[in-house]
Amino acid sequence: MPYVVKSGADNTELTIDPLTKAARVTIYPRGVGYGISSITGIIAAALAAGGAIFVARLDPSAAVNVHITRLVLDHVTPTAFGTPITAGRRWGIYRGSGAAASGGTALATAVEKDTNGASSEMNSANGGDMRISTTVALTVAGITFESQEIATMLLVGQGAAGAIKVMQYEWDHSHGSPLVLRPGELIAVRTIPTMDATGTQQVAVNMDWFEIA
Repeated sequence: MPYVVKSGADNTELTIDPLTKAARVTIYPRGVGYGISSITGIIAAALAAGGAIFVARLDPSAAVNVHITRLVLDHVTPTAFGTPITAGRRWGIYRGSGAAASGGTALATAVEKDTNGASSEMNSANGGDMRISTTVALTVAGITFESQEIATMLLVGQGAAGAIKVMQYEWDHSHGSPLVLRPGELIAVRTIPTMDATGTQQVAVNMDWFEIA
């Protein structure tokens, strides 16, 4: 006797393909994809602990969540750190909530991966906020960050004055799952200890995500 599968909400029967005997399903898109790409200015030495150089916040009234699938940091030291290796010197990727950041350069509009989709809820016109540092940290008053960073990028410098050290760190959803931001939440790249008294930095940030209710 064949099995009959019904919906949990009513008596609707699940459609079974007569040839394969498999359930028929509809492929539902995971959401519209977006991206942002930018670069800081040359950040001065001695950046204070907790200083944020990139912050992206989802519109607090958005009807969607953001699923971040990829975040890439490219780091260069135009003027080398005085100490090539300093214990704990690193960038941390954090999630937070609360107010939007201020200062730096505002990134008003995300790139739409599909022009048929709606504009991103991270866009400033839709109530979101994305910005990147120029020469100093962004202002993050009113933001509460989670105590544990999601990912870490260690920084190693060159000892010789003027030497350039380029490094890249890539986080993507294959590390576990997409990082989810709910309305009013944000992602930030922050320094964890105070940076060295010598050595300037410049960081390129590339982030990809999709938005789905």
